[in-house]
Amino acid sequence: MQGRMIVGLMAGWLLAGTPLVAQTTADTPVDSAGFVVMKNQDTVAVERFARTDVTWKGTLALATKKDVADTWSLVTAPDGTVPLVEVMESQKPPDPRMRANVISRARLIVKGDSVSVDQMTRNGLITRLFQSEVGVVPYLNLSFGMLEVGLRQAQITAKRDSLGLAVYFFNLGGGQTVKGTLVQKPDGKAQLIIGEIQMDLVLAPDGRLLSVAIPAQGLRAERVP
Repeated sequence: MQGRMIVGLMAGWLLAGTPLVAQTTADTPVDSAGFVVMKNQDTVAVERFARTDVTWKGTLALATKKDVADTWSLVTAPDGTVPLVEVMESQKPPDPRMRANVISRARLIVKGDSVSVDQMTRNGLITRLFQSEVGVVPYLNLSFGMLEVGLRQAQITAKRDSLGLAVYFFNLGGGQTVKGTLVQKPDGKAQLIIGEIQMDLVLAPDGRLLSVAIPAQGLRAERVP
């Protein structure tokens, strides 16, 4: 019951405060879906996203951050890389007729093996440059829409080593670059191993991420229409 109640409350926030997804664009969306992230019987996050041939836009709401959501937008290049990312953290207003209160906003430009980050907070603008890896893709914790972008990129550009496909993720929460290894298995199943964390994946033939299980953390994520 608790998990269902959280889903309902968070779905209302997503509908009321997600302009990145709700606004129409010149490009026709080729896919839109969401993920519900559960720990045991409790919902810990809800995400909605849509994509065109070039852009991905989504909103992630965590149960631990009441009335606060992260909206994200990224651009994919023809070679599968992600040169531009924007993330905004905002708080739902008390009156639905009011605009959301922006807490922070960040813009990332990925060029070669470096990531430039411009972050605007209540304390002003901060610009930082991070050393990274060529072909790195962004990752926001518990954003499985973003994870799908990384998995698709791995199919296009990742280099194969003795263990599998090597894909690098840039952690939007801290600026670290971490290496993941994607091991593909029969029947659309795969494993993504990042350090000591193993993710058990189910992929559709067209590359869509259908479900994720992270046994060490007791988490599972299911794709929903």
